[in-house]
Amino acid sequence: MLNKGLITSVLLLLFISIGCASSSSLTSEEMTDVIGVVIDEDSYDRVTNAQIKFANKDEVVTTSENGTFTAKGISVGMQTITIEAQGFGTVEKEVEVVNEGTRLQITI
Repeated sequence: MLNKGLITSVLLLLFISIGCASSSSLTSEEMTDVIGVVIDEDSYDRVTNAQIKFANKDEVVTTSENGTFTAKGISVGMQTITIEAQGFGTVEKEVEVVNEGTRLQITI
């Protein structure tokens, strides 16, 4: 027969290890990819070579020749983005990034 103290110790260690694993997953930030297109609000043309920067990320992504972009590893939640393009100046917008990917259509 097992000692009650040993069983209690094993169970306590099990609960502590489960608790530690759960708390680390709660504090980790959810990240996802964002794809989008930048459009001229007057002509509805796609804007090429626009630079998009998410406030919580150091890197800048640039739109392709068809005005599209992909930003990887963006935090889920409300985000401030800055868009800069020749002839348009700098525009700041608030966007919501949702888990499992976000698609944006940004007019400037």
